[in-house]
Amino acid sequence: MLVPGTSENPGVAQGLRLEDRIYYDLLGRIRSGTYPLGTRLPTENEFAGEFGVSRPVIRAALARLREAGLVVSRQGAGSFVHTDAGIRDESTGYEPLGSIEDIADYFGFRRLLECEVAALAAERCTPADLSDLHALLHRIEADIGAGQATIDGDVAFHARLGQIAGNRFLAESVEMLQPHMRFVARFVRSLTPSGYVNAKKNMQIEHRAIADAVGRNDAAAARAAMDRHVKASETRIFRGAQNAG
Repeated sequence: MLVPGTSENPGVAQGLRLEDRIYYDLLGRIRSGTYPLGTRLPTENEFAGEFGVSRPVIRAALARLREAGLVVSRQGAGSFVHTDAGIRDESTGYEPLGSIEDIADYFGFRRLLECEVAALAAERCTPADLSDLHALLHRIEADIGAGQATIDGDVAFHARLGQIAGNRFLAESVEMLQPHMRFVARFVRSLTPSGYVNAKKNMQIEHRAIADAVGRNDAAAARAAMDRHVKASETRIFRGAQNAG
């Protein structure tokens, strides 16, 4: 994985400001698991010493990570890699994501779950259900056109497929993954702006393929389209949005 601003991609790094180079370096460490979710980051002084820059430069890079939702500051304790992928209910729900390995397992579980959800939804989809899916796709396209985050529409699209599938346990399982979907989406949003735009467009193409197969009542095609979508989503996280298309 090449992350702009690191020694792995020096050609890009040389064209960036110091705070940008450090931001991308730290982003790469979070994405690779060098700093696992929930980990306390080194202090500004420690980072300044490591990178050979002033504390204000480090502070600016950390501020960008906070704005992206990847880092949270706790008064008196320092900065931590954010892990608010949902708080587990005592009686139900999944534990928050705690590592890069968790994220990989999350995608594996999504493939097992949502491919079957898509297939069942195709078998049971009515014209009214298809109309709902198209309305959600229009909502996502409007958000893309406005330059806004699409995660709300994305979550709603997958939830509606779970409802159409007609199995409450499948539908509830999809709903329990929603906090994790929102958390993982931050990794894509924290990439370069152009990469994020490309990722959203690719995601929407994948959503369209799923909806088309469901609308045709083609269970095999719906299963395959969902499988491609989840695999592509994983690629956007671990290889970067610009390499996902």
